[in-house]
Amino acid sequence: MRILTIIILIAWSFVSMGQRDSIAWHLTSMSQSQKAGISLLEAKAFLNQQKRTPKIVVVAIIDSGVDTAQEDLRDRLWKNPKEIPFNRIDEDGNGYVDDYHGWNFIGGPNGKNIDGENLEFVRFYAAHRNQFENKSIKQISAEDKAMYEMWAQSKVKYESFRDIALKRIETYNDMLKMLDKSQKRLKDYLQTDTLTQEMVGKIKTDDEVILKDQRFLLWAYQNEVDKNYYLAAIDHYNKELAKKYNPDYQPRPAIVGDRVDDITDSIYGNDDVTGPIKASSHGTGVAGIVGAISNNGKGSMGIVDSVQLMVLRVVPGGDEYDKDVALAIRYAVNNGAKIINCSFGKDMSPHPDFVRQAIDYAIAHDVLIVHAAGNSSENNDKILHFPTPLEHQRSHWIDVAASGSEIGPDLAARFTNFGAKTVDVFAPGVNIYTCSPENNYRSSSGTSDAAPIVTGLAALLSSYYPELSASQIRTIILQSAITYPKVKVNRPDNQAKTTKLNKLTTTGGIVNAEKAAQLAAKTAEEIKAK
Repeated sequence: MRILTIIILIAWSFVSMGQRDSIAWHLTSMSQSQKAGISLLEAKAFLNQQKRTPKIVVVAIIDSGVDTAQEDLRDRLWKNPKEIPFNRIDEDGNGYVDDYHGWNFIGGPNGKNIDGENLEFVRFYAAHRNQFENKSIKQISAEDKAMYEMWAQSKVKYESFRDIALKRIETYNDMLKMLDKSQKRLKDYLQTDTLTQEMVGKIKTDDEVILKDQRFLLWAYQNEVDKNYYLAAIDHYNKELAKKYNPDYQPRPAIVGDRVDDITDSIYGNDDVTGPIKASSHGTGVAGIVGAISNNGKGSMGIVDSVQLMVLRVVPGGDEYDKDVALAIRYAVNNGAKIINCSFGKDMSPHPDFVRQAIDYAIAHDVLIVHAAGNSSENNDKILHFPTPLEHQRSHWIDVAASGSEIGPDLAARFTNFGAKTVDVFAPGVNIYTCSPENNYRSSSGTSDAAPIVTGLAALLSSYYPELSASQIRTIILQSAITYPKVKVNRPDNQAKTTKLNKLTTTGGIVNAEKAAQLAAKTAEEIKAK
């Protein structure tokens, strides 16, 4: 899944500062927009009628970092009440100096930050390369055979990903050359220094070379493909090869300097919770979905106003480390977070016990964790994606799949992971409008966007009904999900086949804020009556 980096399908649609469109579809109801949104306005109207004063809820955003200067987020940030910022003194004595808005677990004491990492299977391949390279399984001792087989699988996967990236670079370079040659020939043919789609479309000739160029350029115009598109794609895959798929790229020892396999080595990192500004885009978007300021005439609109966003940076633009995730969960719990958003994941985990012990710690302190299911169109019942909870931990865990806006075949997003046993519920995850660094805004798609919608809803319920436990809020969100029993959707893992939503998640439903608010009120009354 990666930081849902991941194969995350992001459509960058930046708009100017201060511009505000009509309310985003994912917050609307069917009666408002004919879209499968979460009915947020109806929920807030209902909650306002209850004559309750919402209390501030702290939500931890464990992610790639958040732009703390973003105009729609800076007044929503959690402020550590025990810490004075920027004075280089650890007032609260927790070992994290100046942790005012949270903590950066992938930075160094000198202020440097990791900006890009390799994937977990690449790290595993690199870690055991000297031990197993050029050996057959017959040469491996019995106690090392399981490790060897994992390493061999990692090697095959690493080489496959590397070769795919190399091939795509080659293909995009060829397409770039073709574009350049086609443009040059048509400019010469038309005797012009500039080309437009209209000019190219009007060409009539029997010259097969010119006709081939015409077809190619018309395709490029129609698909908004130009030189910059190919250059960006080539740059993307070169960066993937330099970091994600590079077994020799190991930035952590020099920058962070911790022992990654030792969970007791817990004091490291720095207070820069933004990190490299481009790298913070993912976390900034997630934070905006949860709690961007409403009714300020700027940008996007978050789900909950009575919230403080604690920022914990652990996702480095590659696969996160289990130790960082575990310590971030513990930090969030220790500092008062009631809900934790985890829009990241990976398909291999060297220390799942680190994270599961941290989940138990969260459960013991009545904290709810919301996790993105992943963007690989895979069945999580059959293919493990980490972090993944143990069965007894699911009472405080919600795994979220992504849904689209239209009631029909595409209601289940084609990229979403699913699982009738392991994925709990759908939430809107296609073209979700949210914050971006440097006071920009964007639309993006992925389970990374669906999860914070559920996180925001959980925080909204918790703020109005603080007497509800984390497990009760989870139950309310799942039981109030809207099901569409007559609708058949395309299977994410096979678009040629259809199925029903209840075959894809445990609830077979899409979260609904209005229904959840009504059920929360009913549950609170039942508690009061006891």
